[in-house]
Amino acid sequence: MAEPSSVVGQWRFDEPVGQVALDDGPYALDGRLGLTDGVDSRDPGRIAGVDSGALHFDGHALVRLPAAPQLKPATLTLEAVVRAGQSPGSYRYVVSHGAQGCVAGAYGLYTAKDGGIAFYVFDGDSYYLTAAVKPSDVWNGAWHHVAGVFDGATVRLFLDGHPVGTAFPAPKPIAYSLTSADHFIGTYQGTCALPLTGDVDLIRMWQGALAPDYLASLSDTALTPQPTLGPPTTDVPSANQSESDGEAPGTRSTIEPIAPGTVLPAPAAATSGAATTSTPGAPARACQVKPSSTRVTLGRTTTVTVRVALRGVPLKNARVVAMAASNRRVAAASTNSAGAAKLKVKVAKRGTIRVKVAGRADCGAASLTVVKAKAKAAK
Repeated sequence: MAEPSSVVGQWRFDEPVGQVALDDGPYALDGRLGLTDGVDSRDPGRIAGVDSGALHFDGHALVRLPAAPQLKPATLTLEAVVRAGQSPGSYRYVVSHGAQGCVAGAYGLYTAKDGGIAFYVFDGDSYYLTAAVKPSDVWNGAWHHVAGVFDGATVRLFLDGHPVGTAFPAPKPIAYSLTSADHFIGTYQGTCALPLTGDVDLIRMWQGALAPDYLASLSDTALTPQPTLGPPTTDVPSANQSESDGEAPGTRSTIEPIAPGTVLPAPAAATSGAATTSTPGAPARACQVKPSSTRVTLGRTTTVTVRVALRGVPLKNARVVAMAASNRRVAAASTNSAGAAKLKVKVAKRGTIRVKVAGRADCGAASLTVVKAKAKAAK
């Protein structure tokens, strides 16, 4: 039986104003509209969605997510609710993670060659592409739910809960060490930019594959306006074992694709770039861990004040721990009412100390470098 899948992030775009796309998921991976924390020309516009907010992408706009290991699952399900009156064109991205030149990301949900919609995963040498929906099935002025699933053995696309074509073999692991590791909604940013023209109401990402009928139920919910009384829902769905069985048979009819699934080798020149973690300008994690110093002295006790805040609000009674490279705890303290904890750090070996918040997967981490004491000047 499959392990239960879990939500990595859920972005509903229901905020009425501001530069932040809030993540309802467990890791608080809030996105940022545009290139900067202020208003700029790459901001998507805020519009009405299925029952609350959505974003309009004009062929230049983007949302960027913070760097986070949770965005690199071994298997995944990627959902989106999208709308456009006509095809955005070929190779236009709803979601991209990473980039290798102008070839492929680690995974992507995009319009593919024919301008409809498809999903792929990339193993560093080739990308494995699902069957593709024709443009008139998805870009016809109505809201549609699309989802790509990679279960470790196959990739498959769903439109409004209906499977598109058949599952296509994808037996290789996803390559995450690409020349870019950045995650975008509404564009691909490698050596080329492939932005979307259209509307996006929801992005939801899961670690693990979902069963077809459970995915269909999520589609129905996403496309059904909720009652107008009360604030918009921010509920995050969960999946049990049976709902996480990507190989389970589905009961909905299959949509005839415009193109079958395929494997496409990347040009050799495109796979030779050096890997990086993130290009400058990524937004910070919503839960931030900020030490007063990034260095501690070898063999001496160094007091480091660590401040922890979630979306600008100090976190009190949070347990902050400092871990050596050997995964040995070297210091720990709890935050006070101002979100500050004082760590007294003393280590006997050079290296890097990782500072994190125990039990808070939504918080980022900080690093402290262990340096040698400065030699005293001779008198």
